[in-house]
Amino acid sequence: MPSPAALPTRPEARTFRVEDLVASVLSGKIRIPAFQRGIKWDPGDALALLDSLDRGYPIGTLLLWRRPAPADRLVHGSVTIEADARPDALWVVDGQQRIVSLTRIFAGKGFPQESFAAFYDLQKGQFRRLGKRDTPAEHDLPLTEVLDSSRLVEWLVAHPQFNRKTAAELGKRLREFEIPAYVVDTDDERTVREIFRRANNTGKRMEDSDVFHGLYGANGPAPANLRVVAAGLADLDFGPLDDSVLHNMLLATRGTDLSKDRVPTLSPEQAHQAMIDLALGARAAIRFLREDAGVPHVSLLPYQPPLFALARFFHIFKDPHPRSRELLARWLWRGAIAGVHNGNTIQIRQMLTAIDKDEHDSVQALLRVIPGRPVENLDLDDYSFGFARSKIQLLALLELGPRDLRDGELVAPAASDRGDKDAYHALVHTILPRSTDSAGGLSNRMVHPGVHGGLARLIVDCEAPELLASHAISDAARRALKFDHHDESLRLRRADILAHLEAFTERRAQWDEPDSPPIEALRIGGD
Repeated sequence: MPSPAALPTRPEARTFRVEDLVASVLSGKIRIPAFQRGIKWDPGDALALLDSLDRGYPIGTLLLWRRPAPADRLVHGSVTIEADARPDALWVVDGQQRIVSLTRIFAGKGFPQESFAAFYDLQKGQFRRLGKRDTPAEHDLPLTEVLDSSRLVEWLVAHPQFNRKTAAELGKRLREFEIPAYVVDTDDERTVREIFRRANNTGKRMEDSDVFHGLYGANGPAPANLRVVAAGLADLDFGPLDDSVLHNMLLATRGTDLSKDRVPTLSPEQAHQAMIDLALGARAAIRFLREDAGVPHVSLLPYQPPLFALARFFHIFKDPHPRSRELLARWLWRGAIAGVHNGNTIQIRQMLTAIDKDEHDSVQALLRVIPGRPVENLDLDDYSFGFARSKIQLLALLELGPRDLRDGELVAPAASDRGDKDAYHALVHTILPRSTDSAGGLSNRMVHPGVHGGLARLIVDCEAPELLASHAISDAARRALKFDHHDESLRLRRADILAHLEAFTERRAQWDEPDSPPIEALRIGGD
């Protein structure tokens, strides 16, 4: 592709007072282009920005692009603007987080409707925000009142107990703070995209996925961007895939070395096709994980890098042989158990380069990446949902089909919760207080809704062996718990879980089974 052109004229250097900047947003003169990322700041960042304004600290330079804008309905938090078409709109290239935050603070609907709502504590002389259950104090000056001096005067009249001079000077400092800006004039969008890229490779660096979304996330035909792809996968109930994960999956489908060309230069057509390929490859990969590998939710996937390889595999091989799917599941589980899929750059490169033009050769190459059966490390005494080992253990418990000890219903996240990244983590509860040596491990945890009075009492009261067995609880472990022999109960359950875990990992990894490809792959010539 040709290089972006130089600007026809030098950028115009100017300054905006905060009150004029917000007024320009509200009038529709300042716009956010489609290639910008969504709001990334949180209310804490906004408070820091306010403090900088109050202290007179520089907050950086804005970069704006002057070009026509259509009539549009603009939404920034609780601020909604019905903007008319205009020939001289200023589109934000750099400064979106600052501009939108200021707009929401000063022109939003205020607390509690606006999450960026802020107050100035006139007693303590500091900015603060309130929690959802808090109530503004009498001495809290809402910052929605300070942008218009007449509104501020009205508020002060209604609160005569406070020093008018302090509040008036605060309002003046905030309203009249001047922010430098450059305004560029060009019809070449590629030049503006390049300016955007360079502006966001300095300072507080954006994630690669943010830069990619910024450059190629326009509102074109679906799927237009990573977030549209993510939304299109929601029906699979696999949970949310982060932008960074989807970005790596997209690069993998393109055959990109993930350690190098993180934000490739693409034409609009290439970017759109890359989104289509990602959507199809990700859907096939997720279906494989659920149906072939027995991983029902992204939060239970021990390591994320296999998603990159699976997206590439299913992009190249749209309808692989059943034997390939079987061997691919072995590869996934062997790598998880051996810790090979842990995100090491060399390992990721080996995974992706193993997938080439031939389906069966690719599967065999992936299997060769795994070094072999590891030394067993099935320790159950240090459970944490964030550990890959603990996720493997939890998947083993889920294979038992855990049932609610009260009504026998299968324990699973509610349909409304499956899109939550913590859907399964929320189902894991402890049986006993952590007062024994093994109480911190998996033997002291169940996949079961929490209950009033605790799970220990529920176990003791349950007289259905099949329900207890769905949680790897033997009658002996139940009886030990009944007579307050807590250590003995956990020891017995630990032994049962360990035996199940060993059998489970052996079934999944099939270390001793031959990994030969299907007979079709062994044909020579026309034979």
